[in-house]
Amino acid sequence: MVKPAHLLLICLSFFSQISLAQKPEIKRIDPQFWWHNLETRELQLLIYGTNTAQFEVSLTTPGVKITQVKKLENPNYLLVYLNLANYHGNQLLLNFKAAGKTKTITYKLETLKKESHQIDPSDFVYLAFPDRFSNGDTKNDAIKTMREPWCSRDSVGGRHGGDIQGIINKLDYLQDLGVSCLWLNPTLINNQPAYSYHGYALTDHYLTDPRLGSNDLYKKLGSELHKRSMKLMMDLVPNHIGSKHWMMLDMPDASFVNQWPTFTRTNYRATTHLDPYASDYDKKRMVDGWFDNQMPDVNQRNPWVATYLMQSYLWWINYAGIDAFRIDTYSYNDYEFMDKCMAYIHTEYPDFYSTGEIWEQSSVLNMAYFTQNNGYKLSPKSSHLTSAKDFHLFWSIMDGLNQQAEWDKGLAKIYYTLCQDGLYENPNLNLTFIDNHDLNRFFTEVKEDFAKWKMGIGLLMTLRGVPSIYYGTEILLTNPIPRKNDGQIRQDFPGAWPNDTLNKFTPTGRTAQENEAFNYIKKLAQLRKNNAAFKNGKLMQFTPEGNAYVYFRYTDQTCFMIAVNSGSSLVKLDTNRMEERLKGYKNGYNHASDQPIQNLAEIELAPKSISIIELLK
Repeated sequence: MVKPAHLLLICLSFFSQISLAQKPEIKRIDPQFWWHNLETRELQLLIYGTNTAQFEVSLTTPGVKITQVKKLENPNYLLVYLNLANYHGNQLLLNFKAAGKTKTITYKLETLKKESHQIDPSDFVYLAFPDRFSNGDTKNDAIKTMREPWCSRDSVGGRHGGDIQGIINKLDYLQDLGVSCLWLNPTLINNQPAYSYHGYALTDHYLTDPRLGSNDLYKKLGSELHKRSMKLMMDLVPNHIGSKHWMMLDMPDASFVNQWPTFTRTNYRATTHLDPYASDYDKKRMVDGWFDNQMPDVNQRNPWVATYLMQSYLWWINYAGIDAFRIDTYSYNDYEFMDKCMAYIHTEYPDFYSTGEIWEQSSVLNMAYFTQNNGYKLSPKSSHLTSAKDFHLFWSIMDGLNQQAEWDKGLAKIYYTLCQDGLYENPNLNLTFIDNHDLNRFFTEVKEDFAKWKMGIGLLMTLRGVPSIYYGTEILLTNPIPRKNDGQIRQDFPGAWPNDTLNKFTPTGRTAQENEAFNYIKKLAQLRKNNAAFKNGKLMQFTPEGNAYVYFRYTDQTCFMIAVNSGSSLVKLDTNRMEERLKGYKNGYNHASDQPIQNLAEIELAPKSISIIELLK
């Protein structure tokens, strides 16, 4: 009698032989096309189909060499490595031979016209959740062929129908607000059975989610932004993929993702990267553990996987005109891979901006560790990550607004955080924020205190860094406390759906307070954009005294004095100790209150207020 286990092995062997007997067929080649005029001349092609490993591959294009053909464990995959050398034609002729027959495929090479739209501290970044921001095309709300085919605005965890066309339709609104860079949560396809709206479980590296639009439409978004001298930031997710990624459904080889005997979640301890006493187990679990059981952890130490990822990122930059990356869960990635990845991007775009999500509360050091050329040379290599997404400044601003002032509490938290900026090569490039898609909305965090809201916006827009806001911050959106799920902080923007009764995109649809909030951000965005003190100026801060905290943004030609009073009583500011910055100036203009300052020696700070004073000679 044949035992069940032996029967299974016999069946697997039988079906494997049937599969190998099938005629070889090519179903896709990644990347689908490339560019002939890049600095990097090496190209990896992933050939996928049925028994593609049976093909013998050759070229009939003079000047291009096949340097290697590599088979994987799964015979449906084949890797072809090319050296383009000095070739600059518009196509390659690839020959695939099997069973005495040859099929020739024309592989397209395009000419890249590089454009530079460098992110700098004068920029103002707006984060929009694609599924929840604006529905511009109701025809793609529900697609029957998707694993999550329906659209239901009544479900906080379901898809609501927002899309790329809707975002394009609202570019006038964003430009009016003063936005110079648009950051979208991921737009690549998430063909998952549930909870697919958030975008962080991609199932194809080269395909825009059809419920959001198409590759062409995403490219159009980049083009429309550039026409307005605006920029596009892509949300990059290198650490993990969705469990229904097309390669997970037909695994290339066992080392495609990091695997454990049983499901093992990451320990979320970014400190293991720099802890001199960390165990090998803890370090491995941090990097190789899965973020979630529906998000397999990609094995970035696998050379062909690493190249596949890097090429896909460069492909999107070239194809859609991406100007910057926000890199999701940066510290969960393999450090050496990310360093190599960004160096690869910098070969083509030396000033390309990247900011890493390093959500780690232990210390500023643990964020700076991952950034390029950090001040104390703590990284094992010179990382090519431009900046950190500045969680520590975020926490310090929240404490500054919500805590009672003490020696090390309240506004002093901001002071102490900035004291550690020497850890960064250029803290002016850190992406700063007061809310995002994972956090309570800012107006909720300050308990809907509009005075505190204005103080926080004022801090964000005048401190060092590249400021960003989350969609709806400008119209005072809130969320329940406590909130049950992330969907409650990712609500639909009122007025962006065909049947909405309220339209907050227009002044007439907003309340008086909402219009005041919108116009306040708009004013400060323009102030930041038009003054070199915020773009490439220096920062000087004075130690907090009670509820008052003062800092300056300045160049040799211009100077702004920012003074915050977090208390409930009037503060008469002692400016004598600030003579080194006030010398040569006689009066000023407070842009926060639109009032002149006649005497710099007698500045009064109203309760719960921020003064943004342009000093005048």
